[in-house]
Amino acid sequence: MIYKSSRLTHGNHIFPTSLDVEGHQITYTKRRWFGSTEETINVDHIASVRATHGMLFSSITIESSGGVEPIVVTGLSKGDAHAIDQAIKTNQA
Repeated sequence: MIYKSSRLTHGNHIFPTSLDVEGHQITYTKRRWFGSTEETINVDHIASVRATHGMLFSSITIESSGGVEPIVVTGLSKGDAHAIDQAIKTNQA
């Protein structure tokens, strides 16, 4: 399932961030004018998932055990943030 951030939030006006949760891996994609950043993490290597809920939108932070910078996706709907959290926890179990 692919989850995209809202274009109404900071940093997502032109190119929204997307998070693809499929099977035992997640793929984070942030497009730019020239190129894109894409990172794929196996669900077994995820150390923690933290969701922060605001009045309208939620953000989710995914930290891996590999020591790289955490993945931060802002501008998600509350339902999408909850679904991502549950999908990761289900695949880790």
